[in-house]
Amino acid sequence: MIKGHGVDLVVDRLADGLAKIGYNCEIYCNYFDETFTGRKAYKIKKFPYTRPLDNPIVYERMIRRFVPYLNDKKIDLFIIQSFPFYSLIPKLKKPTLVVDHGIISLSRLPLKRRLWFKYMEFSQNLSYFNKAGKVITVSQYLLDCLPRNIRKKAGFIYNGSNHYQKIDFSKEEIEDFKRQLCIEPEDILLLFVGRLNFSNQPYKGLEELTKIYHHLYQENNHIKFLAVGYGSRNDEELLRNQGILSIKNAPEDIMPLIYKSCDIYTTCSRWEGFDLPVVEAQNFGKPVVCYDIGAHPEVLINNKTGFIVKDTSEFLEKLKILINEPETRKEFGKKAKEFSKKFTWEKSVEEYDKEIRKLLNIKETDLKSARDTDKDKTKIGEKVAVVIVNYNSSYTCMKECIDSLKNQTYKNIEITIFDNNSQNDTLDSIKKQFKDLKIIYSDKNLGLGEAINRTLEEIAAKYVLISNFDVVYNFKAVEELVSQIGELDESYIGLAPKIKFYYQQEYIESVGTYIDNSLYIGYTGKGQLDMQQYNRPENVFGVSFTSCFIKREAFDDLIVGKVDPTFFLFYEDIDFCYRANILGYKFQSCPTAVCYHKYAYSFRDDASFFQNKYYYQKLNLLKTAYKNMEESNLKRIMDIELNIQKQNLKDKSLKSTARNILKDFNGSLGYLKKCRPNIQFSRLLPDSEIIKYCWGEFNFYDEVKNEPVYSVLNLHRIYQRLFVLIGNEKYEEYTNYLINLENTRIRIESENLRKLLHSKLKYEPKFIHEFIDKIS
Repeated sequence: MIKGHGVDLVVDRLADGLAKIGYNCEIYCNYFDETFTGRKAYKIKKFPYTRPLDNPIVYERMIRRFVPYLNDKKIDLFIIQSFPFYSLIPKLKKPTLVVDHGIISLSRLPLKRRLWFKYMEFSQNLSYFNKAGKVITVSQYLLDCLPRNIRKKAGFIYNGSNHYQKIDFSKEEIEDFKRQLCIEPEDILLLFVGRLNFSNQPYKGLEELTKIYHHLYQENNHIKFLAVGYGSRNDEELLRNQGILSIKNAPEDIMPLIYKSCDIYTTCSRWEGFDLPVVEAQNFGKPVVCYDIGAHPEVLINNKTGFIVKDTSEFLEKLKILINEPETRKEFGKKAKEFSKKFTWEKSVEEYDKEIRKLLNIKETDLKSARDTDKDKTKIGEKVAVVIVNYNSSYTCMKECIDSLKNQTYKNIEITIFDNNSQNDTLDSIKKQFKDLKIIYSDKNLGLGEAINRTLEEIAAKYVLISNFDVVYNFKAVEELVSQIGELDESYIGLAPKIKFYYQQEYIESVGTYIDNSLYIGYTGKGQLDMQQYNRPENVFGVSFTSCFIKREAFDDLIVGKVDPTFFLFYEDIDFCYRANILGYKFQSCPTAVCYHKYAYSFRDDASFFQNKYYYQKLNLLKTAYKNMEESNLKRIMDIELNIQKQNLKDKSLKSTARNILKDFNGSLGYLKKCRPNIQFSRLLPDSEIIKYCWGEFNFYDEVKNEPVYSVLNLHRIYQRLFVLIGNEKYEEYTNYLINLENTRIRIESENLRKLLHSKLKYEPKFIHEFIDKIS
């Protein structure tokens, strides 16, 4: 399961679709990368990695070691999609449904590879497929290729093409993308998506397509050719040397923009069992030119959505028509987009569902189908109550937050705003526009903790989303939160979304919180570029009330209890999560739920920002420690923190603040002494188990400058985490290089340092190089 493999994408979409209509899906594979680690509808499990061998028979024998393990699992049906896993079919105790994606053309392949694929074809058709309960091909063409005896129990189901979330882009977005590739507005862009290697899969025809492009370019230098797909650095360099634009291993989220930016999709492939990129291109309204081979006549309408040609000369002839006739190109593109509606994952999943029901004799009522309750694909489930505490928000800021909540794919949401005696009329305007909002007005500013408690008293919902008014949510954020928490056991009471900086959206603000041995707050990933290094759900110490998702019952007195009402600002979330940890409750990160925070929006215009923040943080640190920490840790923290404030009394600029901290802490001791015995009596976990989440985490954010810390060490931590989680050798190389660079004199030679980093990380994303430019 890795990026760039069409079969893996099909497996992903099929498992996701079946899971969403009620099936419990698990994917077993021998390797997967970060592309599929964030999926929530299904689980992905990795076999011990088995490296492919030269001998396919031995390779199959190694794979069959997993048969006892699989037979012991509570599995009702195996859906097997590729070699060498077909060899498991005769040994499995439960029914199997085989998906056949075909055997590639053997033309121009080395002898060893030809023998390998011949063995695959022979073993599948003679042995394995005969033992399967059902065989599904992905096209009529492949169905016709099967032996007659297998065709009797076989059928075909087309793949979908609508797997990209965003398919419409503004003219400005497309122009900006083209500008990055040095494509002028008057240029015609040809696109190919597939393997970028000329020799390993010669049937893909990239070499021939390159020659066709060179011929066209000699006649018209405003024709550009972009090749995108799975490949190595050498593949990319070879293409560039041929005058071809290239993007290797393009991230999934930019593929829609790539398709949308091209004018014509082209492929010289000499064999295709389906050809997903041809259908994807049509889904984006792009005409196609391809050869009359394989399944092309099924996935393209000749002379309407593109041209299906016989040879190279006709390829050139038809391609020139589309290049030189914009109206024809536009007309074909319009028809292509309409035709692509034939190929949707919803239709594919529906057909697979029918076949699975036949195989397992499942009745319609045996599955909890999302289609039965949600025919318009609106996500309806347990109610989510959004709690927003407002104090002097601007209209535009509040509106943007509410708009993002109103546009969620998950629809069972109610929004309640608690107004802490704001001194402006923002909510008057908001109420006129959003009439279904519930607003609670306070005649004085109660602070954040008590405001949340008052709001919770007025709502009845299973889940609570606590949100600042300066947070904007991705359209699937709530759906992802509800989905993930539903998969966790009852000990989990809350989730931390991935919060990113609104004004620097490549950077992480937090994916959960932690506390260190000094009880200072840490925000997981803060100040790091988002390279998906935190894209796996992980247990965390707690959540930030900037944005967090918590079970409503967690605030009941018999579970964790209310937010401490004496915490006016800061540490109210840390105190709540600390108490939850003591009682054995857990929190997890939910990195697929993304939101953007206008960091320090409420304070930046306040001249006393840093003094106020320091006051509340230090006061509430002392209160949190007194209530929650074990005796030995409490004494240590008190000695350190109280001594700091005593020293501050000698500093003119801090004297007043320190005096207030000490006075107010001493004034709260009576209350704290009442809280502490009950909390400690209920303790299930020691502090060491609660503080452990700080291990390996570092803060890379400069609060004074209000920007990330641009340093080699920051980059090192990003790649170190990627390597640990994914195991990619590239990240290991970068990690070793960066830590060695950090330990040399070059680190202080800024210009030389940046030059070396740009060279070493040459093929990393653009924002990495923008980060490097800021290192000093």
